[in-house]
Amino acid sequence: MANNKHLQHAANSEKLQRPGKESPSFVTFLAVACTVLAGLGDWKVLNNAFGGLPKAIVLGTIACAFLKFLITADFAKLKKAVGYFPIFLLLIAVYSLISMYIWITDFSQAASISRAGQKILFQTITIIYSVFMCYLFEARAINYLFFSMCATNTAIMLLEVPKYGIRESITSVVTCIITFGNAEGFVRALEIHDITFLFGQFFIYYMMFAPKSSTPEKRLRRCGIGLSVFFMLVGLKRSTLPAVLLVCVYVKLLRMTKKPARLILATGIGLFLFFYFYLYLTRSGILVAFLESLGIDMMGRDVLWSLPNKYYELSPFWKGLGFESVTDLVNMWHSEGLINRTYPLHNDILRIFIELGALGFTLWAGINYILYPAYWMMRYDPETGMLYMAILSYMTVTYLTDNTAFYFWSCIGLRLIPMSYSYRLSQAGKQKKWKAPTPAESAGEIWLIEMGGKGENAEKAEAIAGLSEKCTSSYCALPHCGGAEKNEQGLP
Repeated sequence: MANNKHLQHAANSEKLQRPGKESPSFVTFLAVACTVLAGLGDWKVLNNAFGGLPKAIVLGTIACAFLKFLITADFAKLKKAVGYFPIFLLLIAVYSLISMYIWITDFSQAASISRAGQKILFQTITIIYSVFMCYLFEARAINYLFFSMCATNTAIMLLEVPKYGIRESITSVVTCIITFGNAEGFVRALEIHDITFLFGQFFIYYMMFAPKSSTPEKRLRRCGIGLSVFFMLVGLKRSTLPAVLLVCVYVKLLRMTKKPARLILATGIGLFLFFYFYLYLTRSGILVAFLESLGIDMMGRDVLWSLPNKYYELSPFWKGLGFESVTDLVNMWHSEGLINRTYPLHNDILRIFIELGALGFTLWAGINYILYPAYWMMRYDPETGMLYMAILSYMTVTYLTDNTAFYFWSCIGLRLIPMSYSYRLSQAGKQKKWKAPTPAESAGEIWLIEMGGKGENAEKAEAIAGLSEKCTSSYCALPHCGGAEKNEQGLP
């Protein structure tokens, strides 16, 4: 029996040392190409012509994953990746079921069904893409997504150069960086909201969570930090830099505590409760008055946040108007001349409450801020939960005064980055290097094999094998090592 245990241990060690099956080069190229082409859909020229349709190109990763599976036939990896679907599709079920209930009980709100269906479809696509990218690249999926977005932003910059000229374009970029985001012309054309917010997530990852044990890892980390800052500035999102730096301080403080998991959950619960207070401050006008007293330019948000007041109730029994119904309200205000452009509401907390009602809003906040952090920590470790909460906290700052809760690439980052990061745990075992046994360990293993099948000697053999791990050259309980002293257990 002991001999069988030894052989099984050797087989398991060999399995751990076997390198993982990586994606073939052509599959990697196709997946990156799909990502870059889909990202180019955010270029203003293409976005005005085709809307969000180019984003569907990311579904090409399904074909890439299928090709990899045909080549590697790795059922374990596929099972692990597909296992993420239920937890993430939970939010899609909330959006769908709550909206269907609203539309069925109040058919007058059914005008937004088409747009709601499109938004739910694209949210589902973000989940599919995140899962299959992690299946293809595991812990490296973050880096592939990052450099794909860098390539996308660079391509958009090059496409805009002919319109402004090389000299004016370079001058605009330099002015933007020197003035910390103030620029016109060329740089103004590069204002890509969704992808720029995604670089804030990358900054947090590379600054606080990216591995840095080797020289290549340190070089990649520095590159990720530098490029993230550059594209955030060029994307005219100066406000994201203080937010990501504040989140980095938050992560640092979490790591100084003995039980970070409790503080992570406390953060989620605190934000969950804060949202209801925030809704009260917004509806009552206290928030607008406070921000204006600080001299902050609301840029029309004071008007936008007050207009919906007569269309919803701040009550636990508020049913909601249905997914995407706020867009109908904005179009109506524009047609009535209350606003001169169809501006988004610029307050995702208020928008979700109006559209999904008190129950839907509670489920949305509870799943994102309590269930998901607990899921990452319980299934993996506090570091993974910390990464998710760090990114979510940064995005929460934008939820309060912007429209980023359903941004395509921002939602992908919120799912893919923690998911890919979690793969580092399984890869730690694969990267475990074989270490030659010491003479004492070898002696113990040989004794274990020789004596393992001899009845009452089996227990002694196993005990000796355990002692062999502690064996030294000056003293040993094993006869193979020439130990002269008798051990306390009376072993030969």
